Amino acid sequence: MDLIFVSFGLSIAFIFMFKIEWLFHLKSFLLIFLYTILLFGLSYLLLEHNIGKPRIISALKMPILSITIFKLLNILFKIIYKRNPENTAWTFTKKPLEDVLFSIIYWFLGVGLPFFLI
Repeated sequence: MDLIFVSFGLSIAFIFMFKIEWLFHLKSFLLIFLYTILLFGLSYLLLEHNIGKPRIISALKMPILSITIFKLLNILFKIIYKRNPENTAWTFTKKPLEDVLFSIIYWFLGVGLPFFLI
């Protein structure tokens, strides 16, 4: 069960790796954001009723931080470069440096920081 909670906690990172376009479209972004709010609420319910290990249940709070950091980085990227960043995961072709830097910064701030904080 612990692995499932951690997998849900890293779900935004999985979406970032495989379906980044879902995070750019407003309708799909709002659905994913609603999903992260539900996970956040579920974590509080599970912690309130002492169900599961508190450290593992707290992983359900990570997606809301990850998606917020992604959106902030995306807005900053759009202001500077006037476009959405390209996905650099799983591609072995040459990509613009700013896209690679966006991915690296997101992995540190959007995945690593919530994992470290929570």
